[in-house]
Amino acid sequence: MLTITNPFFHRGPVRNRAYFFGRKHETSQMLSLLGNGQSVSLVGQRRIGKTSLLFHILDPEVFTRHGLNPQEHLFVYIDCSGLSNLDQPDLYRVFLEEISDALADRELQTDQSVLAVDTQPSTYRAFERSLRQLIRQGWKPIILLDEFERMSRNPQLDPDFFSGLRALAAKYPIAYITASKLPLLALTYADASTLSSPFFNIFASIRLSLFSEADARSLLTGLSARGQITFAPATLDHILDLVGPHPLFLQIAGFHAFELRQVRKAALTDDDHVELRHRFHSSVEEHFGYYWRTLSDTEQRVLANLPAWQDSQPDIIRRLEQGCLIVGHDEGYDYLSSTFRDFVQAQPIPGLLKAGPIAIDESRRQAFLRGQPLNLTATQYSVLLSLVEQAEQIIPPEALEQAVWGDEYIEDPERLKSVLKSLRRALGDEAARLENVRGVGYVWRG
Repeated sequence: MLTITNPFFHRGPVRNRAYFFGRKHETSQMLSLLGNGQSVSLVGQRRIGKTSLLFHILDPEVFTRHGLNPQEHLFVYIDCSGLSNLDQPDLYRVFLEEISDALADRELQTDQSVLAVDTQPSTYRAFERSLRQLIRQGWKPIILLDEFERMSRNPQLDPDFFSGLRALAAKYPIAYITASKLPLLALTYADASTLSSPFFNIFASIRLSLFSEADARSLLTGLSARGQITFAPATLDHILDLVGPHPLFLQIAGFHAFELRQVRKAALTDDDHVELRHRFHSSVEEHFGYYWRTLSDTEQRVLANLPAWQDSQPDIIRRLEQGCLIVGHDEGYDYLSSTFRDFVQAQPIPGLLKAGPIAIDESRRQAFLRGQPLNLTATQYSVLLSLVEQAEQIIPPEALEQAVWGDEYIEDPERLKSVLKSLRRALGDEAARLENVRGVGYVWRG
């Protein structure tokens, strides 16, 4: 029996335009700028699709549709991952080698003797001379510097190196695209004075964010169709809730859903959706952990208390949104996805007590239910705090009363029951977590 290859992949960038979805606005904007000789700084979170977009725009069929000429514009892709320790002569040599390879890959007829790296000294002047002769043959090089932060930290590069690149763009029809996690002026440079270089003044910045819901659905339906499989509407909705509009996570969830669908030979069931959630979580836990570790303590606290602090911490909320960790809606902000929300709410935060959907900020004496502040009386708060502190443990009524009221004596055996009843009303749909173990005591189920 013929097994259809899974069309979803997430181990590297998308190189085939038939498998590339979304980013129409960014593609058009970048190529319009490049067509006018403008350099571009592409900024976006790790694994948000920067490299895939670079490969997409250097496809001749793609950039031709946007008015660039394949017989004139030469796109040169350079992965800076291996350039972090090269000296300047070696860097110029690498640049010329990549230009030569780009010409060969396109099978373009040109005099490549000007790029004969082995016969020329690797100096800035020699590099400029080679570019000048290439341009005289009618070419307009566009140099794509992926993972630019790796090159920015190279201790061999001083401000003069970057100023030299700027001078080339001013003198010749040369444009650059840098791709990095942070804006160029926010990157770390081996020589801090590099930030004064005019190189950084020539870039228009474009930030890659999450997909729209329409693009997310298009990716799922388009790729599954290439594998001759259709996801049921319920499965599409489940995947979007599971992963949010993140391109990498859509690919990962789509991959696992496709595998399950091939086995099922029919629409996925609720049990299949549970299995899909388990497989997806196992695949992305490392990514979630990376995102969490790169946040400051304050950013972690704001994220853990979302949406309660969204109005009081606008700068942090903006950074979290730019980091593709939260999504803005008309009514406010929410987590990227249900699985990311569960991950965040499971992370320990100093001074923040958590159990299930409840979080208690002891310094502010404020309880939150799924990020929304609970309007509790002082007594209700004290009862909830005692229960959450000992979540999953049965607390006898006497111990709970002692924790809340201490040695204060009030001849009212119903006072605890009254407080618990009102607390359940405040908890709404989560009231069942406050369980009465008849004849024994009370327990909070986290």
